[in-house]
Amino acid sequence: MSEWIQDFFYRIRPTDTLAEIAERLAFQLNADVPKDWRDTEISGFHLAGLRADDCAEFWFIRNVDDAGNLTRADFEFREDFQCRDAPGLPFGAAQIYRNGDIRAHVVAWAQIDQSLGLLLGTQSFRALQSIEDYVEWVQFKMELVADFYERFSTESIIGRPIDAFAIQK
Repeated sequence: MSEWIQDFFYRIRPTDTLAEIAERLAFQLNADVPKDWRDTEISGFHLAGLRADDCAEFWFIRNVDDAGNLTRADFEFREDFQCRDAPGLPFGAAQIYRNGDIRAHVVAWAQIDQSLGLLLGTQSFRALQSIEDYVEWVQFKMELVADFYERFSTESIIGRPIDAFAIQK
């Protein structure tokens, strides 16, 4: 999957909108992922970015419902931030999206920032300054959570390899 998604993103054109990318991603997943696998394995992607007017969008591309139940045989795509959540947010507020076993994100994610993240930028550590630094930090945190699940959970639900990337204007 990591090679497949990398190949997919190499074909994105600078003029493509997030909506077009989400639609094409769902279409291509439905074409390339065997139906018997889509029928039995939960999978999905989050796609976020800025539109041409600099408004944020957030897309789900997945084969599950909002409760995480495998109810769809095909990958579908949906934008939730502009269509559902942004109109109700106060100015300057943020929206967080999570799915799967959210304990790792709710419990561990912020704590990793508050512990190991505090070391970044101190003596002997480099500060996060570029988009590449932030991608590396997110990937590190996901690897740490995946390691934790593999070692201590009775059911490791985080697949490998862990991929993280940013799509820039």
